[in-house]
Amino acid sequence: MSTALARHLPRLLIIEDEDGLRDAMVDYLTLDGCFAKGVSTLSQAEAWMRTNDFDILVLDLGLPDGDGLAWRQAKPHLREKGLVVTTARGARSDRIEAAQTGADLYLVKPVSLEELSPLVRNLAHRLRPVSAHWAFNALEWSLRSPEGIVIKLTHSESMLMRQLARSPGQPVPRNDLILALGETPGIYDVRRLEIMVRRLRNKAEKVLGRPLPLETVHRQGLAFTEPITPF
Repeated sequence: MSTALARHLPRLLIIEDEDGLRDAMVDYLTLDGCFAKGVSTLSQAEAWMRTNDFDILVLDLGLPDGDGLAWRQAKPHLREKGLVVTTARGARSDRIEAAQTGADLYLVKPVSLEELSPLVRNLAHRLRPVSAHWAFNALEWSLRSPEGIVIKLTHSESMLMRQLARSPGQPVPRNDLILALGETPGIYDVRRLEIMVRRLRNKAEKVLGRPLPLETVHRQGLAFTEPITPF
């Protein structure tokens, strides 16, 4: 599958402790053109999220290490993600509680995979941000493209982007970038900055399928050449 196509796939994190159901969800949704990662516990989900991102959370409620809905509510950064609840709890009160805490869909087990797939696709389409701007998140060390694709950054890359995002379209002097990295101009090896920028460009192009709008300005520094805002 090409990178250009892969960047448009709905990305799902499935937290389900029933091995058979979880594996079936992952296999079916993957074959149907989604990216799906399955884990069986909340702790496994937290470990995976440290280095990965997703669009939609498919969440069982009764999990071995806690209540799925309470866990999700305790993490404000997950509220912007789509939420599909899959559970054996079919009572009206459970449905109401899930709706009040932001669930987009509530499916009672047994879950029909033929139903689940178009539902998550429609949800992903509604959630896709419509924006002409890039967005930089200093708290989560991430950069989001206008198409809604998220690029995870290292700490150094995040500090670099923080400085560039302050003056989109304008060259940022190399010394200012070095200071933003917590280093001292004059004794800092500029090749380290060049290597970082090259790696960031390569990483972004693999994810986006197109070059990052990060330009080298001769004898000046670097410039991010498209609109960018914090989020």
